[in-house]
Amino acid sequence: MAEGTLAASSAKRSLSSVVGFARAVLPAVRYLDFAVRWFGRVRYDLASSGLEPISASELGAATVDDPSARERLVAAVARRYGVPEVEIVPTLGTSGALFTAYATLLGQNGALLVERPGYEPLLRVAEWLGARVDEFQREGGLLDPERVLTALRADTRLVAITNPHNPTATLLEEQSISELSGLLEARGVTLLVDEAYLESVAPRRSARRLGANVVSCASATKAWGVPWARAGWLFMPERTARDAIRAERHSVGTAPPACFSFGELAVTNADRLLKRAARIQDGKRELVERFAARHADRLSFTAPPPGSLFGWFEDIRGRRLTPLIEHGIERFGVIVSPGEFFGEPSGCRVSWTTNRAALERGLELLREALEL
Repeated sequence: MAEGTLAASSAKRSLSSVVGFARAVLPAVRYLDFAVRWFGRVRYDLASSGLEPISASELGAATVDDPSARERLVAAVARRYGVPEVEIVPTLGTSGALFTAYATLLGQNGALLVERPGYEPLLRVAEWLGARVDEFQREGGLLDPERVLTALRADTRLVAITNPHNPTATLLEEQSISELSGLLEARGVTLLVDEAYLESVAPRRSARRLGANVVSCASATKAWGVPWARAGWLFMPERTARDAIRAERHSVGTAPPACFSFGELAVTNADRLLKRAARIQDGKRELVERFAARHADRLSFTAPPPGSLFGWFEDIRGRRLTPLIEHGIERFGVIVSPGEFFGEPSGCRVSWTTNRAALERGLELLREALEL
């Protein structure tokens, strides 16, 4: 066999080996696979949970190649949330923040405790890093500290929750988070709070200041409608933040300056973006509430706080909704987020970020799809 052919064959085997390794080691994130396939591609999209994106031109001009953009984003975030700059780690969106936080906090043999129902990447990222993942139950989005403590094991290093809760949108009071963080701190456990949607319902807030052992993350993606910037951040103690920057370098190196430049614009214009959100969301939630009232004998609805972009439904009969949702996509062109991807097969997350006319028609079709 010719040398070139041997080299090509060897390269092909190496590539196949890498692909095989990725398939074997990297756990599938079924929710994200589903989202990439369908969100924004179905006519009546009641699944996409982020605010309708703003255009770059409407947001404002940014210097996309300025190497100081990272520092400017840090300064803007520090001003908005009152967090010291040394406790802020810019990341490539909230997804990048989760990876960086887990890589930093779980260590070699640490285990993760995560909520159920919950956002699937909260556990899949930890699994990929080799951590054992345990779960505790949240009922109707409410969090019982005793359930968390009961589920802890000797090697649990990190507890991860979302606030507002994804998928129910339930908002925890700061006192509840502070109480939980204190109980965990006494046991040497860190509390991570994913605050991706918090600006929608409680602007300028973060759990970071509620406990020395609290780490939080967020981004400009969901509440402000700037998903294309991929600008996110972690809040964590200064010493841990230095370690997190090292972990970040092993994943993306550093995000491009444009990410941080547009991120700074989003943060400094956050109040204007929230006013835009209120304007384009006006009246949509009421349509969903009327839908919930009409079908209260078949679906239970967890009412989210004002400003929320989504809500949670569960089938009272306990039916697994995923096949019905898939049927709705194919036959009626309507989509919601299957609860199965959050650990609750009889539930679904319904968002109201599409335009009003599409939402109204989509809810009519959802009734047919779910056979209500």
